[in-house]
Amino acid sequence: MTQPTATILLVDDDPVIAMMYGLGLERAGFGVLVAKDGQAGLDLASSARPDLILLDVRMPILSGIEVLTRLAADSTTRDIPVVMLSNYSETAIVNTALSLGAKQYLVKIGTTPAEVAAVVTRWLGTSSPVNGSRMTVVTQEPSDAARRA
Repeated sequence: MTQPTATILLVDDDPVIAMMYGLGLERAGFGVLVAKDGQAGLDLASSARPDLILLDVRMPILSGIEVLTRLAADSTTRDIPVVMLSNYSETAIVNTALSLGAKQYLVKIGTTPAEVAAVVTRWLGTSSPVNGSRMTVVTQEPSDAARRA
């Protein structure tokens, strides 16, 4: 077995969703850490320092928006890219997440595990066997500087 190209923290309170996207990321060559609520995600982000965080919006203890706010305020986590992955697509929620620093906002219902892996690959600039993407909501593309970083 080869070493993962990067470690992804998946923060989602639905174990079936977490397993589905986690397996897709593992198949694409990423290491995956899973947190079942916002507080656990925040704690794991600080201790494990993942390469990228996939973050749900509606979760117990701390919402994804609260987690995003705290990640941005903490010098140890503020530079970790965050991609929102939620079934909530209301414009206000999307805009809030992006204004707080989320790199991209994806809607689960229209985003396959392979597509999530492709987004992660683009943001991290890693190579992956996943090609193409049909995101339901793609609100920002990585800049050239982000791809080189």
